Amino acid sequence: MAKKILITGANYNNKGAQSMLFITIDELKKRIPDCDIYFGCGLMDPKVEHGAFKQICYSREGRYIAVGGRKAVFNYGVAVAKALIAICKGKKAPYLFRFMDVRKYTPQMDLIIDVSGFTLGDKWSRRTNENFLNVIRLAKRYDIPMFVMPQSFGPFAFPDKLKDLKKEIAKLLAYPKVVFAREKEGYDFLTKDFGLTNVELSSDLVLQNTGVDLNNIFTVIPKLHVPQITTSGNVAVIPNSQCFRHGEEERILEIYRQLLDVLLKAGRNVYVFQHSGEDFPYCKKIVEQYGEHERLHLLQQNLSCLEYDVFVRQFDCIICSRFHGIVHAYRNHVPVLALGWAVKYRELTALVGQSRYIYDITAPDCDVQGMKAALSHMLEHIEEEQQTIEECVQKIQADNCFSCISEWVKEENE
Repeated sequence: MAKKILITGANYNNKGAQSMLFITIDELKKRIPDCDIYFGCGLMDPKVEHGAFKQICYSREGRYIAVGGRKAVFNYGVAVAKALIAICKGKKAPYLFRFMDVRKYTPQMDLIIDVSGFTLGDKWSRRTNENFLNVIRLAKRYDIPMFVMPQSFGPFAFPDKLKDLKKEIAKLLAYPKVVFAREKEGYDFLTKDFGLTNVELSSDLVLQNTGVDLNNIFTVIPKLHVPQITTSGNVAVIPNSQCFRHGEEERILEIYRQLLDVLLKAGRNVYVFQHSGEDFPYCKKIVEQYGEHERLHLLQQNLSCLEYDVFVRQFDCIICSRFHGIVHAYRNHVPVLALGWAVKYRELTALVGQSRYIYDITAPDCDVQGMKAALSHMLEHIEEEQQTIEECVQKIQADNCFSCISEWVKEENE
């Protein structure tokens, strides 16, 4: 009988989450060719057209309902209310009233793979942390093996009203066969603070990937609509709306204006575009504040992760604040001026020998002059940086976190 495997933690509204979903499906199909894959999506996720996998509603409320207890009734009411509100707003999401899918399908699974990215730590509310933990609770209840693929964890300095979460995290994270921590900081939190012995340090699964077989993901291969740039000396600018929320918008816009100055004075053709739909308003603001320029272009298309992976190869380098926007650039050996605030950005750039090109654009004391100097240095040493990245990525790709699945299959067959 074919193995049934559930993938949780991904979504189809974010290119990074798309990438992790597609790569996970491909890696599973390569190792277990006849498996049936179920993508546990959110209530409002669009249905993936021609997907070679099944989509089930794995909403937050659905997880609470499946876990049971006094919170189940409350979340049943929340789920119904959300569906009715969505209908009143004219939305036609495919899973509005399928919040019972979690309870229906979970017991049927032979394996659960989580690719959440980052949902466990004191940055998040109790409800967000519990959303992640509920997957483990269900896996444990039905004795389903589980792997937590590379993602960020912590910190865990919860306020007093959330102190009980630490005990739950320590107890539940001991259940998965392996928990892959994407950053050394997260690895230390889990091994030293919680004493977990099933944790392994692993780089991002998208960076480890050397390519996917689209036949494992789609029944009909989608046509990619990739913009074709006819100019040379191209640089992409890809902002992140979260930066503008974490920092002061006017100051950040001014920083982008100064970076555009550097690029345009260096004779570069600059293309500003979104990595996520919520980023586009800031793309417009960046371009509009600079004014008309024949070498400054605003692109409106919202690319899929597959399209972005191809498109980014057309640039000599990029300025990017989206984590997986940076990851896709690196896996294609494209240098990046990374404008991120979290530890995951610092550790990622260090992995590929690019530590000199990371700046926290949200910090009030951000070294703007140093950032401009770093950008100028990158423009002058593109080929050297490309070679450095390529050598580092080849070493990273020598290992693959999905080898644990091959080992699990071997154990199952013995």
